[in-house]
Amino acid sequence: MATTAVVSAGIAGGLVAGAGSAAAQTVEVPMSTCFGLSPYIVDQPYVASRAWFYQDGPGTGTVTLADVSSVVGFFTAPYLSDTRLDWRNKTTGATGTLTATTPIALGNSVNLRMNSGPGEVEITRSAVNRHALWSIPTTSCTGTVRVN
Repeated sequence: MATTAVVSAGIAGGLVAGAGSAAAQTVEVPMSTCFGLSPYIVDQPYVASRAWFYQDGPGTGTVTLADVSSVVGFFTAPYLSDTRLDWRNKTTGATGTLTATTPIALGNSVNLRMNSGPGEVEITRSAVNRHALWSIPTTSCTGTVRVN
């Protein structure tokens, strides 16, 4: 868990450092907790309770989902995580879905481009974690980010 926190902080710090604009910044988005088992079962569980949002233009930015890693995936083939991020702009009513498949080992993250428009945007994360033998879905978690 300490490694995951350091990696997540590094991701957020890297986004801020690479911003190129004094006004742009990465913000932490607190979320309810997503939980799921690793398909390796004896591995650390899939537990996430935040996202990072970097706004780089009006109504648009990158959502980074980190804080998930696999100790077993470090020694063998990483498992795959099919991540889904549903967003709903509470101000305009616009909605969308973003997806990505990411190998999970130590320190992996998912970067998703969100074009929600300005307003209060509710994001809901879920995933299905899999390897060659089976898949295990996670619970969903939700948070809200202010997009300018």
